[in-house]
Amino acid sequence: MRLIFLFLFSFISFSASHGQQMIQEKAQEYVDAFIKSEFAKVASLTHPELVAKNGGEDYVISDLKAERISSSAEGLLYNSGSVSQPDKIIQHGGEIQAVVPVEYILQLVDTEYKNSSYLLAVSKDEGQTYRFVNLMQFDDGSLREFISNVSPDIIIPEGGDFVEISK
Repeated sequence: MRLIFLFLFSFISFSASHGQQMIQEKAQEYVDAFIKSEFAKVASLTHPELVAKNGGEDYVISDLKAERISSSAEGLLYNSGSVSQPDKIIQHGGEIQAVVPVEYILQLVDTEYKNSSYLLAVSKDEGQTYRFVNLMQFDDGSLREFISNVSPDIIIPEGGDFVEISK
């Protein structure tokens, strides 16, 4: 009996860590595409409800390009981004949902800054694929206006502060 319990506990632990790793890898793919200005890929990895409510994939791509051109013209460059494992993975309404921490390194003139942010990761196919929402643009109320099936257990952490890391 104890052996069966140990086996089940090991299997559940492996499944949870495998799920966290998969979410982290897919979120890193999204962040890398954003850093590299691969906006068609970013749009394809963005939650479909958000894409639809923002005018479709072509509009999302042009909006991302315009935003990048504007920030670059002001001297703001995205140097890198790294993703951490989600703290909690939630099953809700036939979906897997998780809030994923992201840390961006940006450069403005000769100074580097760290920016902490979050992504909402959502899978509708049991973790085979994930789509993302950049939570920097939302609070709890506005997120639920754009994404219909957000779990009530999803809470958007505070983030968005820019911290100077070098001159």
